[in-house]
Formats: sequence, C-alpha cells, structure tokens
Amino acid sequence: MIAFAAILFLSDIWIYKEFVRAESYFALGSRLMVEQGDWLTPHAPDELPLNKPPLTYWLIGASYKLCGANYGSTRLPSVLAAMLVLAIVYWLAVHLSGKRVGLIAVAVLASSFLFLSFARMAMSDMLLTLCVTASLACFIIGLSDDSSGRKAIVLIGYVALAMGVLVKGPVAVALVGLPIGLEMALRRNRTDLKKLRLLSGMALFVAFSAPYFLVVYARAGAAPLRFFFLGENLQRFTGSVYGASGRPFWFLLAAFFGDFAPWSIFLLAALWFNWRDRGQPSSASRLIHLWLGSAIVLFSFSSFKLDYYLLPVMPASALIIAPLIANADSFSSVARRSVKALIMLCALMILAVALLSLKAAAVLGVLTPLRFLPVVVALAGLATLVVFLWRRTTWPATYVLAATICITFLTMQLVLLPSFVNYLPATRIAAGVPAASVVYTSQAASDWANDVAFNLPAPHSVERMVGDNENERLAANLKSDSKSIAVIRESEYPSLLMKDPSLRVLTQAETFGHGGLSFDMIRDPGRERLLLVGHDR
Repeated sequence: MIAFAAILFLSDIWIYKEFVRAESYFALGSRLMVEQGDWLTPHAPDELPLNKPPLTYWLIGASYKLCGANYGSTRLPSVLAAMLVLAIVYWLAVHLSGKRVGLIAVAVLASSFLFLSFARMAMSDMLLTLCVTASLACFIIGLSDDSSGRKAIVLIGYVALAMGVLVKGPVAVALVGLPIGLEMALRRNRTDLKKLRLLSGMALFVAFSAPYFLVVYARAGAAPLRFFFLGENLQRFTGSVYGASGRPFWFLLAAFFGDFAPWSIFLLAALWFNWRDRGQPSSASRLIHLWLGSAIVLFSFSSFKLDYYLLPVMPASALIIAPLIANADSFSSVARRSVKALIMLCALMILAVALLSLKAAAVLGVLTPLRFLPVVVALAGLATLVVFLWRRTTWPATYVLAATICITFLTMQLVLLPSFVNYLPATRIAAGVPAASVVYTSQAASDWANDVAFNLPAPHSVERMVGDNENERLAANLKSDSKSIAVIRESEYPSLLMKDPSLRVLTQAETFGHGGLSFDMIRDPGRERLLLVGHDR
C-alpha cells in the first residue's frame, strides 16, 4: 500500500511546472532563504517576516540542498509527510482494530481527493497533518494502553505537537487540544489525566517550540511575533486581516464531503452504525470522532474559511470508515447490502470522472485512442468490483476500489499531462526575460509573479503592481525605464500600447489560467495568452 502510494504521489511532481495555491510563496521563500543564508525568518519577497513558521521552509530548503531548486524538490517534503501519515494511520489502526482495518484505512486515505492533492503540493498543510496525526495517535495510544511504553509514546506526542507549532502555529495546539480536552471532560477521571503527563509533556513542548520564537524576539524584536500570533492567527480567524470569506457557517461541513470524495459517502453510514452501538464505545473510538468533529466546528466559527483547513481531519475520517468496511460481512443482510451499494456508488463516481477526462482530452487536443484509457481502467475496476461483491466479499473490494481510483488518476496523467504542460506559462515567460531586467506583473497577471520569479536567476525579483487596475503606474514604469518589462494578460496589451506605442511583445505563452488542471477548467475552459512586453534594446 505504501509503495503504491509513493508511485502515486511522486508521479508528476517534477513534470508539473506550475505552482498552484500558495506553493509559489513557499518555493520562492525557501530558495531565497538558501541563497541568502537567512534561515531565521524565511518568507517570499511580498510577505512580511514570520508570515509562516519556519519548519516548512527549512525542509524545502534541505530538499533544495540535496536535489537542487526545482519543482519536484519543492514538493518532496509534502510527499514524504503524506507517506508518514499513512504509516502512522496504519500503526494506530492496527493497534486499535487489527491489520485489516489498518490496510483499509490506508487505502481509503491515500485515494481520497484532498489528501491525494496535497500530498503533491508544496504547502505546509500536509506537514501540519503529519504533526497533528502523530500527536493525536500518541495520545490515543497512551490513553488506551497501560503498557510500560505508554509514557514514552505520550511524550513523543508533545514533541510532534511542538513540531506542528513550528509548521503552522497555534492552530496545531487547537487541533490536538480540543479533542483531548473534550475527552478528558467526558471521562472525569484523574487517573486518565495523569496518563497525559501534563507537566513533563508541556516542559518538553516548550523546550522544542519556544527557542525559535525567543531567538526571533532577540534578533528582530516583538514586531514579527506580534504580526504572526495576532495577525496571521487571531485576526485571520476573526476576518480582521484578510476579510471574511462570505461563506456560511455550514460551508466546511459541506466542503468536507467533496474533499474526502469518494469515500465521504461512507461517513454517514459509519457514524450511524457507531451511534447505534453507542452502548459500548471505546475511548479511542470516541477520541477519533472528537478529532473529526471538533476541527469542523472550530473552523466553522472562523470568518475566513478555506476547504483545505480540514486536511488534518482526513486521517480521522479514514479511521472511522475503515472498521465499517472491514466488518461489513458480519453485519445484517440489509447493512451489508448498504455497504456494497456505497462501494458501487464510489466506483460509478470514478467512472464519471474518467468520462469527464474525455472532455479534457478534447479541450487539450488529445485525439489518440490513448484518451480512452482512463475510461477502460474505470470500467475494468467496476467489473472487478461486481465480481467481488457477487461473491459476498465486501472488504477486499475496498482494495479494488482504491486501486481503481489510483490507476484511473495515473492514466489520466499519462493521457492529459503531456499536452497540458504546453499551457504552463511560467517557464516560457521566464526564459524570455532579458538579463538585468526589472520585471513587473500587472494586477491581472499577479498570480504568476512568484512562479516566474522562481525560474529567474537571483535575486528572483518580480514586482506585482497591486491596486493598479488601469495599469497607469505600470505604463509609467515601463516608459521611464527601458530595462523594465512586464507580464500581462493579452487583453491588457491594446490599452498599454495606447499609453506607450513603443511597447513590443518579447514572448508569449498560452494558459488556461492559474490553478492547474481542475474540474473548473474542464467545465469552463478559457484559454488565454500571457505576454511579456517591453521595449526593443
């Protein structure tokens, strides 16, 4: 399972030469950190120091040292973190419920949408998921096991929690502390509270997490700490910094079912069965449910909501679903048929995605018979599932379904990616930048700023013209300095040319927009051109 997941996660991280979401900030900040030797408060050029804690930058920087600064090495820490999450989930599930549940939990988690996406994305979220999962797994084992090794495992949980603070900040404490605190409140048992070893554990937590922030205070004063703890955490939560997202309270609950697709349809069934058998719930099972529920409630109160905030609860979801599937053959006939129906529904969802890839192939101009390969794989998986379920073996069908998801995804990459890379503009635009140029992006093209800068030689400087909606300042800068060039959208070129008739197109590249090969792009493909404009030298 782990080896198969490694193939899946590593499949395109070097080929996909575009950073999506916030990848470019970590990529460029880490590259500047390595080149300038400033490892204390790494950040992208248009971010303030301590915009994010340093551990993600440090790991990406170490990857650059080993593998060079490129797209793949930027994403490598997230891949390794995802592999470790799978290993921890397997270890925890085996300890609580046996190997079958462990294997199913790994299969479910590795093939879920959001986990698969962020396992190959150079952001801090998968590393946070690793730290939260490791910490909660240690506390769950410590609270449910009376063996001599329990004390050491609990202390490791505090170390993992400290690493989470160095990855993402106080949110790691909230994600771990809320379910543990609620569990202790429900138990009302001092003996169980002693198992947490609060004094020694907190001392260890402070010893691993506090020194970094103390060094920042000694060298840079209180301003970076105030900006991070108040601005990037408290004020982000309340919407005071980035503004409210305008999403309703229930947004994340609804988003979860898309993020954990296709397996999320099992969750309601699993919760129903667990509630029905609530007479004898294990403390570990209850804690895993609190892990899931407390995070959804916490982030639902946030004014600034993003769907991927729920990535750290995906392991809990897999741990809740896995026992349902593993034990389905021992259920009543109605319950067993319900689980089988959900498995078939998941397979049909994968077939629908494979059919959607045919539209993507048409948009990208892939007309060879190879374009039907994802559909063939999905149909073969569906047929194999029918055979397994007809023989009344439910839980092995889970492996078939997970393998179908993964192989369908890999074949979609095989079919679509060679053509789609022609519409990733950053490397082409960067290759056209003359030496010693001052590079700008228009407000409309600002999403590509850090991506282009990552492909330029040091000092990797590309300035966004933020707030310059009419391109007045951009036109003035280009006119006043012959070495200035700009990355713009093609639709902006006529108005800029009216302001400065001497402007010329230096290079251009087609794109479907910044965001990668996504369902939105397939549903509504809007091809456009990015232009690099400047003056003849």
